[in-house]
Amino acid sequence: MRLVVTSDVHKRTSALFDIVERHIDNADLFINLGDSANEIEELLMVYPDLKIECVAGNCDFSSTYPLTKLLNCAGKQVFITHGHPFYVKHGYEVLKQKAKSVKADICLFGHTHFPITEIDDGIYYMNPGAVCDYSYGIIDIVDSKVMAYNTKI
Repeated sequence: MRLVVTSDVHKRTSALFDIVERHIDNADLFINLGDSANEIEELLMVYPDLKIECVAGNCDFSSTYPLTKLLNCAGKQVFITHGHPFYVKHGYEVLKQKAKSVKADICLFGHTHFPITEIDDGIYYMNPGAVCDYSYGIIDIVDSKVMAYNTKI
């Protein structure tokens, strides 16, 4: 299963479209981590059948998306959030406590615009960076193994 992870579009809609068009034929699911609600609505007007999961960010003022979600992807528990409810600009401890409490295998967050991929205590953490900086992430789950990396368009 391939997940394409985006966050923080901040009106750089053309970059979001570039990412989707690059992966439309090889992604099983797109995940957006917030600060992108209006851009996601534009995307869904063009691709109404796009498989996408979204959470709201701190700049998604009128969004009806939740602040967090727990997904099951190829047998892995994937916790998604923008990150601001867990104060990720001040460190990851609160986020890591939450990821452990929901028994996440993978924790995805945005907000800082700083791409990271790391494993801590058996949990994969990814911040895909910001689409407005042309950064996003890819996660492949094959035979219960996870490979996660950040890339740019």
